[in-house]
Amino acid sequence: MPPSFTYDHRAIEARWQSLWQQIQLHEVDLATNAQPFYNLMMFPYPSAEGLHVGNVYAFTGADIYGRFMAMQGKAVFEPMGFDAFGIHSENFAIKQGVHPRELTARNVKRFRETQLQRIGNRFCWNHEIQTTDPAYYKWTQWIFLQLFKAGLAVRKKAAVNWCPSCKTVLADEQVIGGACERCSAIAIQRELEQWFFKITQYAQRLLDNLDRLDWSEKVKTAQRNWIGRDEIDGTVQYHLRDWLISRQRYWSPPIPIIYCDRCGIVPVPEEQLPVQLPETENWLPQGTGNSPLADIPEFVNTTCPCCGGAARRETDVSDNFLDSAWYFLRYPSSDHADVPFDPAITAKWLPVDMYIGGAEHSVLHLLYSRFITMVLHDLGHIPFEEPFQRFRAHGLLTKQGTKMSKSKGNVVNPDRYIEEYGADTLRTYLMFLGPYDQGGDFSDRGIAGIRRFLDRVYQWASKHKNSLQPNPPDLVSQRRLHQTIYKISKDIQSLKYNTAIAALMSYFNMLQSKSSIAEEELKSYLLMLAPFAPHVTEELWQQLGESGSIHQQTFPQFDPEFLITEQVTVAVQINGRTRTTITISPEALKEEAMAIARQTKAVQWYLKNQEVQRVVYVPGRAINFVT
Repeated sequence: MPPSFTYDHRAIEARWQSLWQQIQLHEVDLATNAQPFYNLMMFPYPSAEGLHVGNVYAFTGADIYGRFMAMQGKAVFEPMGFDAFGIHSENFAIKQGVHPRELTARNVKRFRETQLQRIGNRFCWNHEIQTTDPAYYKWTQWIFLQLFKAGLAVRKKAAVNWCPSCKTVLADEQVIGGACERCSAIAIQRELEQWFFKITQYAQRLLDNLDRLDWSEKVKTAQRNWIGRDEIDGTVQYHLRDWLISRQRYWSPPIPIIYCDRCGIVPVPEEQLPVQLPETENWLPQGTGNSPLADIPEFVNTTCPCCGGAARRETDVSDNFLDSAWYFLRYPSSDHADVPFDPAITAKWLPVDMYIGGAEHSVLHLLYSRFITMVLHDLGHIPFEEPFQRFRAHGLLTKQGTKMSKSKGNVVNPDRYIEEYGADTLRTYLMFLGPYDQGGDFSDRGIAGIRRFLDRVYQWASKHKNSLQPNPPDLVSQRRLHQTIYKISKDIQSLKYNTAIAALMSYFNMLQSKSSIAEEELKSYLLMLAPFAPHVTEELWQQLGESGSIHQQTFPQFDPEFLITEQVTVAVQINGRTRTTITISPEALKEEAMAIARQTKAVQWYLKNQEVQRVVYVPGRAINFVT
């Protein structure tokens, strides 16, 4: 095989990733672009294990949709960041005996440089955010203050869920079947004074708006059930409780409140934000009902902004679900230091056009984000009250039929597969292994099959690239091409990626059987494959001598005329004598021809009370029922 025909995924992927980064291919000028499309995916918390294959599954499905929209002429904004504060990160730091600040920085670097930049997504890195950055959590604290001033953030004594292992209180939504959703320890009840957000005041609106949201039905059902409206003897009750926001931990933003004996509860003035999380070596949770910040006198002791007297800072930190309840508002304005979200940019790019993520976030992140957006709208900060126009839940991957989990030791690390087969192969395989909204079973055999398919595409394109026919192909070929374009466009728009790939494979088998290939056929094929396998298609596009990236081209458009299938007249015979005719597609199979023939009056009459011994079918000519 000539060297140029060999598909060297390592060299191809490294070259294009570097070049795309260099020319800033995926960056978007948010101020000037005319057709904004905000394509959001759930930012990961940077655990030490790194991205697992489930993250890659989620991100790839979202990215394919974004790439397709870019090829429809949209300016696609696809940002990425890190949900790096919170109990998840802190618990791992405790296990490792490493300060969470150090561990988080290390993990973020690994996620970004050795994983996220290699999976082939069109991430807009210029707008990366990290929730642990004071420039970010300054605004998380600002949001807390807006709720406080509106009477929606209150401190009250209540029976709350306490996790004895994480040594902190938990929101109702974080207790699943009586256990902590972070560590699975049984939660107990404790009477404590805590900060709450009055989400219950929004229960009916959160419920009513679900009817007009274009979201996966199972997520809407989960929210309806969680809000849980009940009418008992004319009294309306809700299952939803106020959102318990305070945590007795270290690794989260400090709550921006000051206690003064003279003035009472005083908000930190906005110009004094952020209240920085202090450096300390004694960051382990205490279990006393106080956070580790309570043991840092230079943090606790402060001056009252109202009277100038001695005062104490609040030492609880906020639930990290507050960090993620507004991150989508920050991405487009991440380069603005003076406002949380620039009004003009926000009005142009939001609400989010498409959000793809896991259904397990139905009543935590997705409900909290809706609540925070509604509040910010009511307070006049943003012009919309629902954050995500469309939300689609993806399915889950299994290994040998079992859910992937660390305890079972069957979590698939994508790094090895990217190294061995390439990101394009991994992406295409993940999208092929089952319906995207249901998931499927990951197998090494399956991924090897996809690699062989991409190998064949690479060799076929390399073989024909210098002998392409400039004229359109024959009518049958054109018809097949346009039917494929139609099918793939429709499937990508409805996230039916597995059937889109099946159609690409089936069409490729037909193309491979042809001795000569029209330029239109090869280019259209690469353009349709591009959202799934961005690197290899870019390489082959450049080998054709094309200028500009394949990802900046327009997706092929189908001509409706070619979708009308040609019909032929077929003679219907009984024992060799023609009794009637039927009109069917020349490609119709025997079963289809039999079914249509049996519906005619003539066949029903002649075959009455007769047993058919066999049926002879000559495609496009005749069908003969032998009795």
